[in-house]
Amino acid sequence: MQPTLFDFDTGNFLLNVTSYRFFGVLAAIYFLFFTVRILHQNGLSTTAKFTSSVMVALSFLIGSRILYSILFFEQVLGDPQLLYSLQLINFSLFGGLALALFSWWLVTKWYQLPFLKLTDKLVPHAAVSLIFFRMGCFLNGCCFGKTTDLPWGVTFPRGSLSHKVQLTPNPFSFFSSPKAVHPTQIYEILGVLIALFFAWFFWKKYKISGLMVTLFILLFTTGRIFIHFFRYYPESVVWSQTLQAPIMYGVIITSFMILALLLFRKHYQLKL
Repeated sequence: MQPTLFDFDTGNFLLNVTSYRFFGVLAAIYFLFFTVRILHQNGLSTTAKFTSSVMVALSFLIGSRILYSILFFEQVLGDPQLLYSLQLINFSLFGGLALALFSWWLVTKWYQLPFLKLTDKLVPHAAVSLIFFRMGCFLNGCCFGKTTDLPWGVTFPRGSLSHKVQLTPNPFSFFSSPKAVHPTQIYEILGVLIALFFAWFFWKKYKISGLMVTLFILLFTTGRIFIHFFRYYPESVVWSQTLQAPIMYGVIITSFMILALLLFRKHYQLKL
């Protein structure tokens, strides 16, 4: 665990670079770079490339905040600043991905580009960005799991978020040692790698446009559901947990239906 990567002293002020923000920004820059590159390979002008990429990036931020405000509406009502804060916190991944994917679809339709084919090309880079993001979470000590006795459990240091949560039932036990927790951040990184491998393998085998992105979303979301049972959530977010399950199940069902349609169309050589 290393919440702060380094401090940069400019002389006038001290810039504190946290691991969470660093890897979050790194993930965004990495993904935007390859988005611009793919658009460049398809003949778009410099203005079109950058405006399209910025639109997709802003859509991710807006979508993630909208879904966050729905899942955690009590907290947002109590502190409306959470909704428009410029800090890289208070995001919901699926909301951001959904609106960004819709914006990407609009971009491809506007410039008459093959949506499924180009989205398949973006999948590996989206996966790497997700890995960067979860690395930041792990180093920051957030998004951790429930306590465990398993040999691969991770023990965060005294005073960390997971340690504070363990002290909540009995604040007078501050001097007790932190307990090991499920490294759910690492679980998700492994889930991303597994989903990417199988999505790439079957895409290479069948050469169906849209197969990689659909299968990746299906497998990644399925993995998130399993991780959901090991991750720690405070009792105050019961409403959030009630809504998250139907959202993920809906994503899985929709992805499965699209996957079946793609395979059916390939088998019978039909065109939409």
